[in-house]
Amino acid sequence: MTAWHMDEDMVQRYTAGTLAATPTASVEAHLLACARCRDLIEVPRERLDRLWDGIADAVDVPVPGPFERLLRLLGVREHTARLLGAASSLRLSWLAAGALALLFTLLAARETSRWGVLFFLTVAPVLPVAGVGMAFGRGADPAHGIGLAAPYSAFRIMLMRALAVLAATAVPATVLGLPLLGQTWALAAWLLPAIALTVLSLALASWFEPLYSAAAVSSVWVLVVVGGNVREPSPVMFGAGGQLVFLILTIASGALLVARRKEFS
Repeated sequence: MTAWHMDEDMVQRYTAGTLAATPTASVEAHLLACARCRDLIEVPRERLDRLWDGIADAVDVPVPGPFERLLRLLGVREHTARLLGAASSLRLSWLAAGALALLFTLLAARETSRWGVLFFLTVAPVLPVAGVGMAFGRGADPAHGIGLAAPYSAFRIMLMRALAVLAATAVPATVLGLPLLGQTWALAAWLLPAIALTVLSLALASWFEPLYSAAAVSSVWVLVVVGGNVREPSPVMFGAGGQLVFLILTIASGALLVARRKEFS
């Protein structure tokens, strides 16, 4: 049993919360073993409430990630930024992986002439499709249940995340591509295919899990591009005629998506 005990002044400063950090730690270690001193402590209710509120905030309130903080800086409402930032494909690790994949793709495009440009035009549209597949759905979204409980329709949450993924892919593609690719048309040529494939995968998600829909659309896309260029690389499918086809596909998929929007509830 310890021979040292708290005096009245120390008791008053401890209960008021004005005791320095080091003596406070010593007092709390002493209180664990000394029933006599514990009987002297009467912490005011308001201080206990403040301490508990601080503990609850530290435990229960999630720390916003970089993407969520960026959205708040851009003026997005806190609850909307939270729903967007909770998606796996809108977290720093996924965004960094996507940017790294784009960088290697652009480096290959710069070094290998027409094959490299075609490689970029094949891979770039797949990245937002994969991101959208990871952004919504039971199989991929860790916050799927929370999203369903939010005061938004599931359809709206999916569209918000899809737009955020597209923007998060387009920005690094443009920033990295301008100095590396050196071909403005190639930078623009991938965007409409990316939108068309993304909207198509969202429409198919009304029947299947978004992750499966994204995987199927991406696989078919790669097979079509490779099959059409297996002998000689040619960006003809990304020209004016091809862009018109992608535009029609976007409109048709968008109409189907809107028609089946209730299936996401």
